[in-house]
Amino acid sequence: MSSDGSATMPEVPAHVSGGSPPASAPDNAVMLMDAMRAILAVIDELETLRTENRQLKEALEGRALIERAKGMLMARRGCDEAGAFQILVALSRQQHRKVRAVAADFAEGIAPGGPDAPATPVQA
Repeated sequence: MSSDGSATMPEVPAHVSGGSPPASAPDNAVMLMDAMRAILAVIDELETLRTENRQLKEALEGRALIERAKGMLMARRGCDEAGAFQILVALSRQQHRKVRAVAADFAEGIAPGGPDAPATPVQA
């Protein structure tokens, strides 16, 4: 208290406050919420990138299987690349399966008739 009986606030040294008033609790809460939103946005972006990465890997693997199966069909049936792909597509439709799954069967040698089976016409 001062000599006249009134209460006085103690003076805050400049080195403690850095010359500016301390942040209030609502300001800290706003900053914390902004930081949390930014972190959540980064997490969402990371998950999106992981999903995209997985899909790209699967697409690349599928493409390799299809190319391999096309090569096998070209060698077995003496057709060109477009013809081999048409065969895979036709089998895919007949079997109600994805082209990749049909190609995987050919690449693994478990296609109908096996890899060395004689060429049979496939209706497109």
